[in-house]
Amino acid sequence: MSQNGIRLTRWLHHRVSSPYKRWRDLSLAQKQEFVHRFVDNYSAQYPGSKTNVSLRGLALDMEQHNDAPSVFGLFYDDILKLSEKSRDRLYANQELTPKRNNIAETGRFGHESFYDLLIDNEM
Repeated sequence: MSQNGIRLTRWLHHRVSSPYKRWRDLSLAQKQEFVHRFVDNYSAQYPGSKTNVSLRGLALDMEQHNDAPSVFGLFYDDILKLSEKSRDRLYANQELTPKRNNIAETGRFGHESFYDLLIDNEM
């Protein structure tokens, strides 16, 4: 197909499947485990943040209510996207691969320790 004498080509982007589960695929127990680990890790990374109180409040009594607050699903999927983006850039040999621990480039969840919270597909 061409437009104005320029041949248009569609490129298919083949993405390697993620080694991690998406939030929607986690069991309730896995979601609750992530929440606890996330709250602890966030507190360790940002000890002076007022957000810690809110996160702890959201995680409070989730086992009793047989639930996992969905806001943590947003955090989980953001971390997963950052992980996939980092991996894609690494394998594409891009020179401008953002440093994982650089908050200005990757946001608050770009620190290596947040990637460790993701749940493997095998689990």
